[in-house]
Amino acid sequence: MEKKPNKKEELTLVNNVLKLATKLLKELDAPFRLYGLTMNPLLYNITQVVILSAVSGVISDLLGFNLKLWKIKS
Repeated sequence: MEKKPNKKEELTLVNNVLKLATKLLKELDAPFRLYGLTMNPLLYNITQVVILSAVSGVISDLLGFNLKLWKIKS
């Protein structure tokens, strides 16, 4: 950047884009995340079922009928 100071803004922008792309690629490498924490796939699925069951129970109580989740897709 010292050699071409007129391109400093452009190079800074490119550097920021590369940093963002690196962060996004890291997100793709670890798909089993809960609140930003990487989890074991089995633990992730169990946590997902527990959370969905709790939400189902609350909705059933609020609406007054039984809500059943037969299939859970990831």
